[in-house]
Amino acid sequence: MFRILTMLLLETQLCVVSALFTVEVPQQLYVVEYGSNVTMECRFPVNGSLNLGLLTVFWEQKSQGQSKPKEVYTLRNGNAFPPSQHHDYVGRAALLHSELKWGRAILQITSVKITDAGSYLCLIYYQGVDYKYITLEVKASYKRINTQVMRKPGEDKFVFMCQSEGFPLAEVFWKNGKNFNLSGSANTTYTLTTDGLYSVTSILVFKPNMSENYSCIFWNKELNTETSAHISTLALMSTQYSGQKSLILFIIPMCVMVAVVPSALIILQKRKSFKNRQPKKGDDFNSQTEDLYLSTVTASKDIGSVGL
Repeated sequence: MFRILTMLLLETQLCVVSALFTVEVPQQLYVVEYGSNVTMECRFPVNGSLNLGLLTVFWEQKSQGQSKPKEVYTLRNGNAFPPSQHHDYVGRAALLHSELKWGRAILQITSVKITDAGSYLCLIYYQGVDYKYITLEVKASYKRINTQVMRKPGEDKFVFMCQSEGFPLAEVFWKNGKNFNLSGSANTTYTLTTDGLYSVTSILVFKPNMSENYSCIFWNKELNTETSAHISTLALMSTQYSGQKSLILFIIPMCVMVAVVPSALIILQKRKSFKNRQPKKGDDFNSQTEDLYLSTVTASKDIGSVGL
C-alpha cells in the first residue's frame, strides 16, 4: 500500500488541482453485529461528471496486533483489480460502482467476522489524491445460552452447565434464588473458535433444594450487555420424580404380565387337552345309532326263536 501511496503522491505533486481535492467521511465509526452486513463510505469531488478511467479507489484494513495490512478492495483506473485482494475478503467485499458517479466510494462487506474489526484506509486518486481512516467495531452478544443438567454419579448432586459464544470475552456469574453469589463454586473455561469468537463454558455442581432456583449470567462488559439462563430445582426434582413414577408404572404391568401370562397358557393348554378327550358331536350320534341297531337285531332274533 505504501508503494501505491508514494506513487500517487508523486503524481499528485504535478497536478495543480491536488490542493483542492479532499476525501471526506460522513461517519468515522461503525459498530455492527457479527454475521451482519456493513457499508462504509468515503466521498470525493467529481467536478461535474465522473471520468471513470481516471479514478482509483483503494480500501485497506489493519487491526490491532496484525503484522501487515490487508487489501480489501482496489479499483484501478475504473477497473476492479481482484488479484491483489486479500483472501479474507474474497467474495465478501465489493465496491458499489453505481455510486461512484455521485462521488461516493462505498465499500460493502457481507457476513462480517470478528477479524474484520479494525481501522480502514480509504484512499482515492482522481485529479488529486487524499485519504481518510474509518474504524469498524464488531460485536457478538452472547444471545443463546445452551444448558445441560445431569446427576453426578454416586452422589445426590447435580451438574448444571452453561455454554455460549460471543465477543469480547464475557464473565460468568452464578446466583441462587436468594441472589447469593455462587460464582466462586463454579468452574469457567473458554476457547477461541475459528471465527474468532469466545466459546465460554461454566459448570456449577450443587445439591438441589425443592424451593431453590439457579441462574448463570453472561456479562459482556465492553458491550454492557448480559444474557442469563435459569433452572428451577422444583421442576428438576419433579422431572426426576416423574421419571421414577413412569418407571414404576412400567415395571408393575410388566410384573403382572409375567405372572398372568404363564397361568393363562396353562389354563388354555388344559382346556385344549380336555376337548381332545371328549367325543365329537357326530361321533356320539353314530354310536347311539349303532347301539340302537344292534338292540333291534337282537330283539328280532329272540322273537323268531320264541315262534319256533
